Parts: sequence; structure tokens; C-alpha cells
Amino acid sequence: MNSERMTVVRKGRIVTLLILAALAAVIGYRVYRLVTDKGEEKPSDAAAVIVRASPVEKGTIRRDIRLTGDIQATTSVQVFPKSPGRLIELTEQHLDRARELFKERAITEQPLDKIEEVDEGYSVGKGQIIAVVDHENLEAQVNQAKAALTTANAQLTQAQVALAQTEKDVKRIRNLHTEGAASKQALEKIEAEYENLVEQENVAKARVTQSQAALNQAQIQLAECFITAPISGIISERYLETGDMAMVTRPIFAVMNVDKVEVTADLPQRYLGEVGKGRVASIEVDAFPGREFQGVVTKISPIVNIVNRTSELEITVDNPDHALKPGMFARVTLNIAKKEDVPVIPEEAVLRGESEQYVFVVENGLARRRKVVLGLEEGARVEVYDGVQLGDMLVVAGQQKISEGQRVQIQK
Repeated sequence: MNSERMTVVRKGRIVTLLILAALAAVIGYRVYRLVTDKGEEKPSDAAAVIVRASPVEKGTIRRDIRLTGDIQATTSVQVFPKSPGRLIELTEQHLDRARELFKERAITEQPLDKIEEVDEGYSVGKGQIIAVVDHENLEAQVNQAKAALTTANAQLTQAQVALAQTEKDVKRIRNLHTEGAASKQALEKIEAEYENLVEQENVAKARVTQSQAALNQAQIQLAECFITAPISGIISERYLETGDMAMVTRPIFAVMNVDKVEVTADLPQRYLGEVGKGRVASIEVDAFPGREFQGVVTKISPIVNIVNRTSELEITVDNPDHALKPGMFARVTLNIAKKEDVPVIPEEAVLRGESEQYVFVVENGLARRRKVVLGLEEGARVEVYDGVQLGDMLVVAGQQKISEGQRVQIQK
């Protein structure tokens, strides 16, 4: 009896152990599945990441060099008087007198048909009278020289008349002497008189030449009192006023020509191989926002500044309306390269690894990583040579949160 009871108890324990073992196996299996299922979850089964995307499109892209510089006049001259004296007020009579001096060849260029008091900012033409030095004494000298020349011409005329008459007498006496009707003494006397008159004529001619030279010199000195603009341009400085004493060592005006202006800028040495004469430049100034002035590179210094490693660049700009003024600050843009109708993508879409650059493209709701080869960069845009095609939907925001094969949803 005891033996049977013990057998029954033993069998019950075995069944209990088997049941517990089965339960443990079931629980372990379920825990294992939970762990493995979580670790092996596929990207396509994960929640989609919301991103922004845009298609790859054709566009125009360029590479520019941006510099800053200063605007200067192409030509600037200081006007000095050639004759010292007090500056007097300009009048129409001065213009008339200058015209007379031009006719008399004391002034080499005909004065511009305009005379007025000028000041800083006034436009003047080449040959325009802009100042006159007091010249009363020189006018008197010119009149004296003219009178002396008139006297010399009268004396020459008198000598020439006497010489002509004596020349006739010489011929007549020679004929009479040949015929025996005049003595040798009479012939010698008239010939001596003729030679004396020839000498007098030569002296009179020399006196005329001398008087003419004196008159020319006096007229030149007088002409120097009429100060004209050597170039067309704008009065940039006025140093003396009417009534001031002008000296040959001190300028009266400064005149600059601003029909063309020059922009000077420092070009970094790394660009010297890419920029040459004839390169077109775009100029902008604060005074005219949104307006671009076109210029051309006309000079590049052959010397590199050892301090900042730059070469001075000169750009000539047409300035017909005189909008650009010397002293202005200018922003210069030089276009080095330009490509049209090429694939262009936003620079923000590009991710950079240790040895490559790549982007993410959305295909059938999945993110696909593409290695790309880039070209020209312009601001926030960049040319792409290889890796994507026109029309590909490129992830431009949120790409840092995704990986290859990730489910993505494009934000609308």
C-alpha cells in the first residue's frame, strides 16, 4: 500500500515538473520572439520620416569673384596761371579779346564760345576761359609793340620807294655813260647812293622783323592772362577767388574728367591666372541700389603686394551721366565662369562624408543614398555632374535623420 502511494506521488511530481518546464519553454520562446522581432525590424516597417524635397532642375550657374574698391577720375589736372597777377571778374569783353588773340595766332586753340564764373561742381569744356589775370600793363605793351611795328613798316616802305627810284636812276645813268653823255663820276655817285639805300632797306627789314617779334612776344604774354580749361570735365577744386593774387607756382583750379571713371580694387593672387585685361566687371554703389554699371578690366599691376598678397586692378567704366563720382565706395563682381541649362541642386541637400559627397533621393517612398560629383557653386546652389538625374526628388530638409532604405514622407 505504501509502495503504491509513493509511486503515485512520484508520478504526480514528474507531471508537475513537465508542466512547469513546458510553461517555461513557452514563456522563453515568446520573450525570444519579442526580442528578435524588435531587433530585426525592417526600415520599411518603421514609421515614415517627414522630409522636404524638390526636383532636380536645369538652371544657369556662374562663378564670381567679389571685390571692393574705390572710384577715381580717369583724368585729373591742376590749372596753373602762366602769368602772375590779380584775378579779375570774367566779362564778354574778355572772350572777344581772346578771339582776337586767336586770330593773331597768340592763342593756339580757339576759345570755347562760353564764358562765366565757375566754381566747384561746374562742368567746363576744353578751351573754355575759366579765369583771367589783370592785364592792363600787357595790353599797353601790345599797343606799344604795334605802334613800333607800324613805324618800322613805314620806314621800310620809305626805304623801298627810294631804292626803287634810285635803281631807275642807276639804269638811266649807265645808259648815258655808255653813250658818253654822262661822266664816270656821276655813275659812281649814283651807284654808291643805290648801295646805301640797299643797306637802309636791310636795316628797315630787320627793324620790322624785330618789331614783329616784340609784338608776338607781347601778345603771347597777354594771351597767358586768359586761363582756359585744358580738358573737358568738372571743376573739382577751386583754390583762388576773384581778387586773389595768382602765382605761377600755385594752382587756381583742379579739373577732372568723369565721362569715364576708374575703379581700383585689390585682386588676391590666387585669381591672377583667371582674370585678365578685357574681363567684364559689374559695379554697384550704395547711391544707386539695384543699378549695375558695366566696366572692363584695363590694367593689372605686375607687382604683388607682399603684405596682403594682392595686385591692384583697374576697371574702366563709362559714366555718361556722371552718376559715378570719384571717392565713392564700389562693389565689384567679376564673372569667371558661367554655365547654362545644367542640373542644379540646393547646396543644403549635399551631405559630406570623409571621402565622398552624397544626397538622398526619394524613390517609391524610400530614401536612396546617391554619391554625387559637384561642379560650380553659386551661393546656395551647386552644379551636379553625376549621381542624380533631372526630375529626381531630392531631399533638401530632414536628410540628417534618414538612412538608406528609410521610409520617408514628403511634406506638402
